[in-house]
Amino acid sequence: MASDILPAPNFFEKHAAKIEYGAPSGCWLWTAGATGRGYGQVRSRGKVRYAHREAYENEHGTGSADGLVVRHKCDTPLCVNPDHLEIGTHADNIRDRDERGRHVALNGEACIWAKLTEADVRVIRATYVRRSRTHGQHALGRGFGVHHSVIGDIVRRKIWRHVA
Repeated sequence: MASDILPAPNFFEKHAAKIEYGAPSGCWLWTAGATGRGYGQVRSRGKVRYAHREAYENEHGTGSADGLVVRHKCDTPLCVNPDHLEIGTHADNIRDRDERGRHVALNGEACIWAKLTEADVRVIRATYVRRSRTHGQHALGRGFGVHHSVIGDIVRRKIWRHVA
């Protein structure tokens, strides 16, 4: 019987206890789980999804953002206020980030994944000898604990360009 089927609960009613309303910015802040990058997370339709995406689709229909990203006009990753959300392409999102000065490029040792130091890079450039068994890409890669292609990229200044 079709009359026995209840509509899906409204995102904001279902998760009211997880949303902090009334911020001066007008943001509705998600207070439950979040990613390491600060975006709210919610379990929905059997998956863990972004809370702001669920909020957008609550207002515009499930699937309304398929193939697109839900962007924050307010630059607040925890915000789920539908008035602060819009859809766009990944390229639109990158452009927003760059225009608003939110992109921070971490070079060299400032990058959390860096295995080398600036001193290591200077040693690599000073000791590298093309096609040498002891001072070539493979040997230096083994010695510094990185893939040999990293050594080649350092020597050709494709990476660690800022190091003299």
